[in-house]
Amino acid sequence: MAQATAPATSIHDEDSSESRMVVTFLMSALESMCKELAKSKAEVACVAVYETDVFVVGTERGRAFVNSRKDFQKDFVKYCVTEEERAAELQKTKSIPPVNRLTVDIVELEALRKSVEDFFCFCYGKALGKSTVVPVPYEKIQRDQSAVVVQGLRC
Repeated sequence: MAQATAPATSIHDEDSSESRMVVTFLMSALESMCKELAKSKAEVACVAVYETDVFVVGTERGRAFVNSRKDFQKDFVKYCVTEEERAAELQKTKSIPPVNRLTVDIVELEALRKSVEDFFCFCYGKALGKSTVVPVPYEKIQRDQSAVVVQGLRC
């Protein structure tokens, strides 16, 4: 069965208790898989963090290794909590747009528009057989649509 260390802080409501049961069940299933891997002479160690609980499963040698490395377990918990906080902060910044976001969008839009225009000019020059960028004559095309002839397209 999965070994779990005692939680550093205990906040257990019904949802948390149900989630903890699910995690414990899944870790038990993972433990069964580790036993099957051990039959193939594979060594496995798996560390899981749920809230502040640390679960260690694996082969006998794998568990012994991870359990002897409490510093590794603490670092992993710290990493997981930090990543969770970072993800929550990122979600918060996405949901509350900054005041100058509209300005950034306009700047990005103009840069994208310029990139597309440059690419079209490059392709137009290439279509004319030139190795340089040639401005696309949009006004001329709009005035006289017969000025553009498309050749070589195949379906």
